[in-house]
Amino acid sequence: MKRIVYELLTTFFLLVPVIHATSQKDMEKSARDAYKLLLQETDKNKDGKISKVEFFAIWKDKKVAEEKYILWDVNKDGYITEEEYVKVVMDIGKKKK
Repeated sequence: MKRIVYELLTTFFLLVPVIHATSQKDMEKSARDAYKLLLQETDKNKDGKISKVEFFAIWKDKKVAEEKYILWDVNKDGYITEEEYVKVVMDIGKKKK
């Protein structure tokens, strides 16, 4: 049950910034806020970034986790940082408009 909640939270936090933003500035702020909320749920060692292990822990389907992780770990260093998260959200937002 806990994993399902995490999967729903993750999907929700990944989409909220794009759906509700009315400007680039709003989108960036929303993305940063969403990342902070996601970080609270996933960052078990409190280092301010989401490791691959932490990210995979919230996904029941490891294949889906891998696909999503590849998208979000922009520089392929094994962590999803706030800057990477914001970049991906902003890129998604540009494609949606």
